[in-house]
Amino acid sequence: MSFAYEKGKTILHDISFKAKQGETIALVGHTGSGKSSIMNLLCRFYDPQKGKIYIDQQDIQQYSRESLRSHMGIVLQDPYLFTGTLASNVAMTHSGINREKVLEALEKVGAGDLLARCKKGIDEPVRDKGAAFSSGERQLISFARTLYANPKILILDEATSHIDTETEEMIQKAMAVVKEGRTTFIIAHRLSTIQDADQILVISEGKIVERGQHDTLVKQNGIYAQMSRLQQQV
Repeated sequence: MSFAYEKGKTILHDISFKAKQGETIALVGHTGSGKSSIMNLLCRFYDPQKGKIYIDQQDIQQYSRESLRSHMGIVLQDPYLFTGTLASNVAMTHSGINREKVLEALEKVGAGDLLARCKKGIDEPVRDKGAAFSSGERQLISFARTLYANPKILILDEATSHIDTETEEMIQKAMAVVKEGRTTFIIAHRLSTIQDADQILVISEGKIVERGQHDTLVKQNGIYAQMSRLQQQV
């Protein structure tokens, strides 16, 4: 598929890849390479000018946008928490909340410590976009949201900012739980987090320039290997 936000300014060129059910696909590349644009097309925020995207051999343009996105869980770099309670933020609703399911989701992603310090448990108020929670805790709540919704496809836009080792380990454990059994797409910034990905797609100037698994790409000594070496030096 190919895509342009503006006519005559193509930013994605002949992008083509396959993802099997349950696989993890990581997209890596420098800022502006086209990683997020690919995910925007998958979610049908836009449609490609050339080519098609298929899920289960069905052109996604045959689905309504609402129907398509109901099968997707999206975890953003800085998860948004709205005014309400911990439970309503996990369930994404103020009514008809399955409390047992909320608790189960939070516990599965490792948010036990968070729950323990919340005096009102899952009824703990959330204000100011979740300012009372750390960035790592907000990520855990977002992961719990995904488990509660139980989508078939997970799209994860990894945080670019530096996080401490303890927080990264906590997030990685939660990510492993959420990914289980789901087809997962990761816009990756820290290559250490995607070494077990089934496919890594290296995007440069809107094209897939390298693809493969971590060890294979490192041996190729191309863009991915260079990015890996630079991150190890930091």
